Amino acid sequence: MATLLATSGGLAALAIYQWLELLEVRAGRTPSCAINATINCATVWDSPFAHNIHQYVGLPVAGLGVLWGIVGFVLSFLFIQRVRATGDGETFSGAVKVWALLGLLSCVTFVTASVQAKAVCLTCLGTYALVVGFAIAALRFIGGPAIPAGKDLMPGAGWGLVLTVPVYLGLLYPGSKTPMSTTPAVPVLDSHNPKDFGAIVDGMPEREKLTAAWARAQWKKAPAQDVSMFPVHALKGSPTAPMKVVEFSDILCGHCAQFETLFHEIEALAPAGSVSFEPRYYPLDGECNPDIKGTANDGVRCYAARLQICTEPHPKFFSIRAELFQNQEKLDLGLMLSIAKRHGVDEAALNTCMKSPETASRISEDLAYARRYAIEGTPLVLLNGKAAPPSPIFLMAMALSGGNPDSPILLKLPPAPVE
Repeated sequence: MATLLATSGGLAALAIYQWLELLEVRAGRTPSCAINATINCATVWDSPFAHNIHQYVGLPVAGLGVLWGIVGFVLSFLFIQRVRATGDGETFSGAVKVWALLGLLSCVTFVTASVQAKAVCLTCLGTYALVVGFAIAALRFIGGPAIPAGKDLMPGAGWGLVLTVPVYLGLLYPGSKTPMSTTPAVPVLDSHNPKDFGAIVDGMPEREKLTAAWARAQWKKAPAQDVSMFPVHALKGSPTAPMKVVEFSDILCGHCAQFETLFHEIEALAPAGSVSFEPRYYPLDGECNPDIKGTANDGVRCYAARLQICTEPHPKFFSIRAELFQNQEKLDLGLMLSIAKRHGVDEAALNTCMKSPETASRISEDLAYARRYAIEGTPLVLLNGKAAPPSPIFLMAMALSGGNPDSPILLKLPPAPVE
């Protein structure tokens, strides 16, 4: 019976750890469970499925793990105490079994979502193992049928509901304080007015101010690199813009898709001619990137990089790129090709370009460029030649201030957190 307590308690503790790691992801930092492109908990947590769970339930998936663990632990404790007191735990045995079955069903659902996200979450695997351990103890070692009979099924479900409601209500507060996306939304301005934005900064939550202050400090101390040997191939905006953004992306990177949306918002709010954007590519697949160990064997990441390189001269290149990211969750080679063709790209010319040595050389160029900044993952965002955390408040303030990190807007921020 101790297995029931150990597995449910262990799962609650693991889920709390996952929740803390999720907060790291939402702050724009890399969690310890993000190993590479495939073994990456952040990709799973940023999937549409996880987002929908948080939006409609009010708790992130990790919060549901905390709930399941706590309720499972309490049910197990009540069952064990009743057996010790009366020798008969029938009142709670059905509840424990119902809870175990619910846990197994949830695992199947979450595994399916992880497969669809094309990523593996190591801590999630630990969660599944603990749920299976709990289920084995509940369904095999507690007397009676593995699946409770009708007379035990309803009371068991009732006890689970009685305990779930107060635990769920108690978790809703921290759930409401957990951001649903990696970065907060860009503030809405009445016009391209730095004074208006400064007023918004004054009213921002302290956590967002500290995040922006940290991003400013990180950018100011980041070393500049000589990249004059890398010519500009595609540029959106004025080449003389005071704020020049270069982004290295991977087409299946969830944070890259978020940055794509973020930059569109900043671009719309910033004064005309103040921001330029240069896309670069760092596909997270060993098929075309020797920095990455292993390959997904689906060709999506490398195909997308080659397709974007070959469509850069096309007048609708940035629309093609945006649509690729919008369809990130269902991309395959056929869909990417159809998106390009829909925007008027010639298929024969595109295929020839993607197979050319020049395109392979361009990927090698981007990889060499990114290595100068000791790239660890995507997106790698460069602001005026220095690596910058993708904080929307910091980037927007830099755009409004003409790339001046010591502008009055940014001086409104508190001191950066001490690391």
